[in-house]
Amino acid sequence: MASERRRQLAAALLGALLLGLCCFTGVRAEEKRSPLPDWSGWWVLDKPFTDELAQLPPPMKPEDLARFRAARREDTDPDPARYCRPPQFVGFSGGFVEAVELLVTPGRVTLTNEAGLIRRIYTDSRPIPASHEDTNTGTSVGHWAGNTLVVETVGINPAARFPLPTQGAMPIGKHVKITERIWLQDPNTLQFEVVTTAPDLFVRPDKRQRTYTRVPDKTTANEITFCVNHDRSIDPATGKQRFDMTPPPDLAPPPAH
Repeated sequence: MASERRRQLAAALLGALLLGLCCFTGVRAEEKRSPLPDWSGWWVLDKPFTDELAQLPPPMKPEDLARFRAARREDTDPDPARYCRPPQFVGFSGGFVEAVELLVTPGRVTLTNEAGLIRRIYTDSRPIPASHEDTNTGTSVGHWAGNTLVVETVGINPAARFPLPTQGAMPIGKHVKITERIWLQDPNTLQFEVVTTAPDLFVRPDKRQRTYTRVPDKTTANEITFCVNHDRSIDPATGKQRFDMTPPPDLAPPPAH
């Protein structure tokens, strides 16, 4: 009788362990039914994001759009893109200068680029969290609709600059939601459809389509960054490059001659 009870207990423990392993993997049924799509390699855009903005201006409030355009026209910085800010996602993952890579694995897609952006898109059946902490890349939850990845992102840092950290860019604000549809149009073409809702900044959702081309046999460059810890050449008020000649307060006086 005792040995029978031990066998039953062992069987129950084994079943619980297998169930726990099943739940831990967090893989949706649609990921089990067929191989994941081949998005391997690096991807680039065919035109700069600034050209896209000129052709399709963001749906900002009129006074904000006018102020943004005026700031861009009046900027005398020879390289206005050199703002020292951490990578922040507001609907654009890069790809013209810095290539983009997507690592497709069961339960998660990781998107990164050569500027240091890292986005983790969870496809393990979890819902969008009811409460979340605002971060520079937000919280992204996705699911597969056939071979299309549908992603919803919330929890974007309200201070993140839209559309890029350039002269005149404005904080994207609170309650931002970004929805993406990503699919392989052909073996070397990846299509992004992005809808950004930002009620503090836009009068309506911003809708965009981007086409990425696969770059064969690319080896990633070192991380592209203009930021250095405690760099006094960066104006903390604007994020722009500068050179500050003010000596630090703890600098010892020069030696006497």
